[in-house]
Amino acid sequence: MSSSVRVYFQGTKGAYSELAAEVFFGRMIEGIGLPKFEDLPGALDKDHQAYAILPIENSLMGSIHRNYDLLLISDVGIVGEVELRITYNLFGLDAKNEIKEIWAHPAVLEQCREFITKHPDYKVMSFFDSAGAAEIIVKNNRRDIGIIAGPKVASIYGLETLVEGIEDNPMNFTRFLVLSKKKDIYREPDAKSSLVFGVKNEPGILFRCLSIFALRNIDLMKLESRPIIGKPWEYIFYIDFRGSIAEERCRKAVEILEEISVYFKFFGSYRVIKEHNYESQSKKM
Repeated sequence: MSSSVRVYFQGTKGAYSELAAEVFFGRMIEGIGLPKFEDLPGALDKDHQAYAILPIENSLMGSIHRNYDLLLISDVGIVGEVELRITYNLFGLDAKNEIKEIWAHPAVLEQCREFITKHPDYKVMSFFDSAGAAEIIVKNNRRDIGIIAGPKVASIYGLETLVEGIEDNPMNFTRFLVLSKKKDIYREPDAKSSLVFGVKNEPGILFRCLSIFALRNIDLMKLESRPIIGKPWEYIFYIDFRGSIAEERCRKAVEILEEISVYFKFFGSYRVIKEHNYESQSKKM
């Protein structure tokens, strides 16, 4: 990919979302960090040729519900997915100085709880973005502060690695979606597709909906329910299935589901890339 590929992500340079973009598009991208996830769809509305990276699920913490809701209200399509293994290190400006505080994103702190519990003397501070925290401690020469972040942060900000691999569980993965206004359809056999639908509250209605896929031997990879805002105890359902809307059996299943739904939105058929070894990816770059 050429450097003309612009990719928006939440966070600061060095964030895992930026790494996900590099895994999908290649190193030569123009990565643009934004403060909030909610800023991403608006950026694509103004820049139709660009892409955005949105984390959607972590294998330990589950779905990122605010981002599911963001998909619902945004006019963007899913054109790709990246699955990354997540590792965290403790970084500082100088290994010789004693660390008194640790800064990290709340989700990062949650995934490194065991390490933090074993070091009760550290004052722990939540920060909006771990890579952003690195930028601040470098700018202010704060040698008494350590940050918890992904491995890429060290080389970007010139930090020393104090402790490696401090995440609670090594089987820690995050799924990132690649979003675009173009809504291109991936047609290969290894495609994955996503949609959301809502139905009337009738006996057996969800069974009827799911049987549409079962009767066509379509593998449902995920089913996620979300409450409808303003309608207590009513829900919409997000589905991921294996296959492309370009396949006749998948297209037919989606058409039938749309017919019996009171709300329906198809997000896209897309390619999935799995990168579980950060070091191997670094060597590619």
